[in-house]
Amino acid sequence: MDYVPMSWADALAEEIRATYPGVRLELGLDPGPYLVLFWILLPEGERGNGIGSRVMGRITGEADLRGVPVALSPSGTFGGDLDRLHAFYRRHGFLINSSRGEIGSSGESLIRPPRT
Repeated sequence: MDYVPMSWADALAEEIRATYPGVRLELGLDPGPYLVLFWILLPEGERGNGIGSRVMGRITGEADLRGVPVALSPSGTFGGDLDRLHAFYRRHGFLINSSRGEIGSSGESLIRPPRT
C-alpha cells in the first residue's frame, strides 16, 4: 500500500475532532485552491453553545493564514434548518458564490474569501 501524505485540511479536521470530540466533519482541498467544508455535524445537545462558532473560527482562521477561500454548501441532510445555517455562515463572512459553475471556481454555493 502506498503512503498518502496527509493534507493540511486533513490535519486541521483531525485537530478539530481532537479538540471537540463530539464534532464530526469532513474538510478537503479543491483546485483553485479552496478549503471545502463538505459537512459538519454537532451533537444535538451541544448546539447553540458556541462550539460551531469556535470550530468555524478555527477553519476560517487557518484558511486566512494560508490565503485560501473557504467554500461550502449548506444542507438540511443532518437535520439543520437551512435558514439558520445560511444566517450562521453569513455571520462568519460567507457570501453567495456568484461565480459557481465557472471554470476555476468552486462548485459550492457559499464562499468566504480569505482575510488578511
